Amino acid sequence: MSSRPSCTGDVRLKPFIIPIFIPNMGCPHRCVFCDQASITGHTGGKFSPQQVQEQISESLNYRGRHRGPAEVAFYGGNFLGLETSYTQSLLDRAQRFVEDGLIAGIRFSTRPDTVTRDALKALAGYTVQTVEVGAQSMDDSVLSLSRRGHTAEDTRSAVKLLKTNDLKVGIQVMPGLPEDTPESILETGRRVAELKPDFVRIYPTVVVKNTVLEKWYGAGRFKPLSLADAIGLTKRLYLLFKARGISVIRMGLQATGSLLEPGAVVAGPFHPAFGHLVHSAIFLDLAARELEMQEALPRRIGLKVCPRDVPKVKGLRNQNIKHLIQRFDLRELKVLPDSAVPENTLRVAELP
Repeated sequence: MSSRPSCTGDVRLKPFIIPIFIPNMGCPHRCVFCDQASITGHTGGKFSPQQVQEQISESLNYRGRHRGPAEVAFYGGNFLGLETSYTQSLLDRAQRFVEDGLIAGIRFSTRPDTVTRDALKALAGYTVQTVEVGAQSMDDSVLSLSRRGHTAEDTRSAVKLLKTNDLKVGIQVMPGLPEDTPESILETGRRVAELKPDFVRIYPTVVVKNTVLEKWYGAGRFKPLSLADAIGLTKRLYLLFKARGISVIRMGLQATGSLLEPGAVVAGPFHPAFGHLVHSAIFLDLAARELEMQEALPRRIGLKVCPRDVPKVKGLRNQNIKHLIQRFDLRELKVLPDSAVPENTLRVAELP
């Protein structure tokens, strides 16, 4: 029996997230890039505790068998910026499902400057497990121009306080904000990595309709990253975080129905498969390095990869395959699924 690692042995069930969107609620500032109704696809206004209960119940009916523990997630607004009585009324309904054994815990996103000892004390008695902090950047000049209303030090303080309270911490970053440069973006990545979050999300900045950024873009005051540049910078951030053992759970905005409507995204590196494009770019680099290391490269080769990695290696519409064939003057290149190959790696083999 082979002792080689099996990529299929590393499968972990993803948590079943039940999102409750509270766009712009609790936010004392209107950031230049923000129109949460478009980004989240939710335009219904203030959620009532009864609506929270109904949405959780309905979502649990659609949970698949191959998903991990269910979690309720309050997204889109500044959760700790809400009135404490309202926050607790929402948490009360979610907590009932925890006590009934139907969900494992609660998570939410919030601004770093609202993470305080008093705010966390108000969470006592609720099974809050994870808090996502909207850092966006660790450059104070970028934060100021984006009208965030907080500093990089606020993010550092928030993460420290959350960790002190034994909470799992996620950090959200937005490469390509006004005055961002490749250097400042990568420096943000390094500073975020120093905070040792449990995971990060990377959302390259796009120009959404009905935002200040749309006006700036129209006036020539703001130029978003190109799709190619956003993929390249996100790739470098991903590899930076991965090298430090930090999970990247999302790259690019989720393609909600509202974002896919004509005109919703005015400009910028929005793509429904953005994360896939980044992973494909990583594998293209990996394949090119492996082929360059071959002493005598056959004209017909195969790339053996974990079955889950096959689409990433091929690239969108087989663009990686086409690029490698042309670059290395190959006659044929096949991607061969092989469960003995560890995930995120590949092996070169000559085709018979």
